[in-house]
Amino acid sequence: MVVIQRVRVVWRQDERGAAHADLRRGVPEVLHLPDALPDGPVVVHEIVADSADGYRLSERVLSGDRAAANVALELTPAEGGVTVRTTQTHAAYPYDQPRRLFTVPAGQVALYRANFRVCGCTCATRWWYEDWTVRVANAPARPGLFTERAPQQIADHRVHLYGGHARRRTT
Repeated sequence: MVVIQRVRVVWRQDERGAAHADLRRGVPEVLHLPDALPDGPVVVHEIVADSADGYRLSERVLSGDRAAANVALELTPAEGGVTVRTTQTHAAYPYDQPRRLFTVPAGQVALYRANFRVCGCTCATRWWYEDWTVRVANAPARPGLFTERAPQQIADHRVHLYGGHARRRTT
């Protein structure tokens, strides 16, 4: 069984300042899975925290053939595990081509981090931003699957979204 949890944080162009950044930092990056999950080879637990709702968590559970595609992932069986690839997103930046993230062996957990600047339709151009934290387990579902286990593999594809150069860290 493959279990995916995506936490997606969404905010608008005028909410880029410190006040909203503090609110976004308060959104958990991982949650317990719901007690009752559907049976199936792939189950997705999606959590959305949108600034329009005061970053209140909204959850849904998906299963079936297209469950992973609904969170922009593609799963392929591989020897000893499952290979995870991204699919095309609707992001304006970074323009993200589908790519291989990792192969998750049986019993392990992996983590994918990404952020995007998204543009609405050309008739009413409005920017918004998304930050994704996606955990993928090749293991049976249980409530503490992601909260009690550290990922063995990490693919961090976050970029500086607001233009300019990323801040440099000094020691």
